[in-house]
Amino acid sequence: MRIHVLSLLALGLCGLGASLPGSVAAEERVGPQTAASHPLDALTADEIRAAVAVLRREGRFDDAARVVSLAVDEASKAEVRAWRPGQSFARRAFGVILTKAGLHEARIDLAEGRTIAWTAVAGRQASLLVEEMIRASDLPKQDPRWQAAMAKRGITDYAKVVCLPLAVGPEVDAGQAGRRLLNIPCVDVDGAVNNLWGKPIEGVMATVDMATNRVLAVVDLGAVPPPPETPSHAHADAGGYRRQPKPVGISAPEGGNVRVEGGQVHWDNWSFHVRVDPRRGTVLSLIRYDDHGTRRDIAYQLSASEMYVPYMDPAPTWSFRAYMDIGEYGFGALATQLRPGQDCPDTATYLDLVIADGKGEPLGQRGVVCVFERPTGDPVWRHDELLNGSAESRPNVELVVRTAPVVGNYDYLVDYVFDRAGSIDVRLGAYGIDAVKGVAAASLGDPSAAAETATGTLVAPRLLAVNHDHYMAFRLDMDVDGPENRFVQDRFAVKRLPEGGPRRSLWQVESTPVATEGPVTIPLGAAQFRVESTARRNRLGAPTSYQIMPGHTATSLLAKDDPIQRRAGFTDYALWASAYAPDELYASGNYPNQNPEVDGLPRWTAAKRPIRDRDLVLWYTVGFRHIPRAEDWPAMPGLWHGFRLRPFNFFDRSPALDVPPAPADRRAAQ
Repeated sequence: MRIHVLSLLALGLCGLGASLPGSVAAEERVGPQTAASHPLDALTADEIRAAVAVLRREGRFDDAARVVSLAVDEASKAEVRAWRPGQSFARRAFGVILTKAGLHEARIDLAEGRTIAWTAVAGRQASLLVEEMIRASDLPKQDPRWQAAMAKRGITDYAKVVCLPLAVGPEVDAGQAGRRLLNIPCVDVDGAVNNLWGKPIEGVMATVDMATNRVLAVVDLGAVPPPPETPSHAHADAGGYRRQPKPVGISAPEGGNVRVEGGQVHWDNWSFHVRVDPRRGTVLSLIRYDDHGTRRDIAYQLSASEMYVPYMDPAPTWSFRAYMDIGEYGFGALATQLRPGQDCPDTATYLDLVIADGKGEPLGQRGVVCVFERPTGDPVWRHDELLNGSAESRPNVELVVRTAPVVGNYDYLVDYVFDRAGSIDVRLGAYGIDAVKGVAAASLGDPSAAAETATGTLVAPRLLAVNHDHYMAFRLDMDVDGPENRFVQDRFAVKRLPEGGPRRSLWQVESTPVATEGPVTIPLGAAQFRVESTARRNRLGAPTSYQIMPGHTATSLLAKDDPIQRRAGFTDYALWASAYAPDELYASGNYPNQNPEVDGLPRWTAAKRPIRDRDLVLWYTVGFRHIPRAEDWPAMPGLWHGFRLRPFNFFDRSPALDVPPAPADRRAAQ
């Protein structure tokens, strides 16, 4: 299950300047800017209003029209790279607009106050609107077929029923083509306080057309006995066995080392720009490292691109559940407030979000990004020399940039982690609540249990957590010492040694630049992969480069001709390389909602554009399978996955050599 209508209402979206319970203190926050100070800044509230005013003035946006998304239309890469603080810069907005005439893309010059492009998008459905999902949640309750299904289950008080609008996946019924569809199952929330997912009204689902506000069909597979328990993850309901521990925290008694100015972040030798995009969530740009006074490029932009979550149950009320969490819903739009001392350390700095609602009005959400440093408790490097008794060790500290988009039952934490040795970890934390299906079995000893648990795990009496996958694609626009790069495969070649010696074999590295774009088809454990500068070498003559170190690399097991897999072809491989194109941002394509066709990475890279010695983009998909367990209920402990970008001959020596030792008083205490 994805979007919960109550969680939509509780997103905390409020008028700018309004206070929220538990808001981050003003001195710890970087609020929404009243004017952009950088070409890559997100649209300000005034710019959102100005963009919509242009569309209204030109007759393109009336009261029936809706903003699907409105974001900064980035200047060209060359312009942004050439820009310096104090210089002027262009500001444009890119909007996806839904009107009675259909779906359109708008490019708006904010300085000139005019639309410079207005393009119809044929045959595609936009991502889902919050107001659509709120409106859709009430439609089934007015339908006699749905009412009859509830009556069979003894449910007559609809005030205690919450219906959950879900994306329908690809259109497989030609008769439904062109309709704007949602599938709507429901849950019984009677007695629920915090876990609203624990009493599914199983076997009933309505399909609605949001263009006409009509219920098209109601599926009723038969009543399933409701679960006997009302789950809760409140501390008061947890049993109270564990006592309160002594405080353990991250402190900065002399002040922090992070400097945040608008969207610009400076820490240690790192600098970068950060913003929140309505669709992609956190976008980090112009990532650079100060190498003894020279600010060197590492990546132009890092961001999430798509999250694909297919469930493994064939029932008609479940088989369509193969969500594109970013393309159908939006990680930025569903970013939630991060709370000091709980989601982030007390010492964190928080950034606020401004986005456009469906009517084009700016909405603010406080504290959706936290930026903080933390000691790892590990040395960044160490060596004890036993021969002469010398010992050197350096403490490691990291910088973390974190957001927490919540897509229905799932809470994701997306972290970008910078260390003092020049590495960047990209990490995805899976939290929240399992999506559960009502079943007849109360335990594995029941007669129906064997058949019912074929697609998941019994996590509570009459509740099955369904098996599923997660595939988060990240777009890595690498600029290693500039945009002219090559993608290199370092294969591990086994060499047979001559007879007569003590060894029979060893392996050597054979480096091969990749000539054209496409997926990496060799096993990721059989080689290492780097983005290499074509122009710069280190002092020893090696081309400077950054290595991508794979972490979780699960790829899709679904059949290639499965309709839900066709639009998710990027999950067939963990790593892809493509030629840089400014409008190729989303691994599943621009409009995955209801799309039955191959799009995104597989379609673009079929052109086999050259990528050697030019600007290129890597795409890494963090893939993992979730076989639920009893310990995941009623709230899942976090599970982390990710990968690393690591300097490889980028520096002349270890960049962490100049990290200062721990203070003398701390060393003396050992």
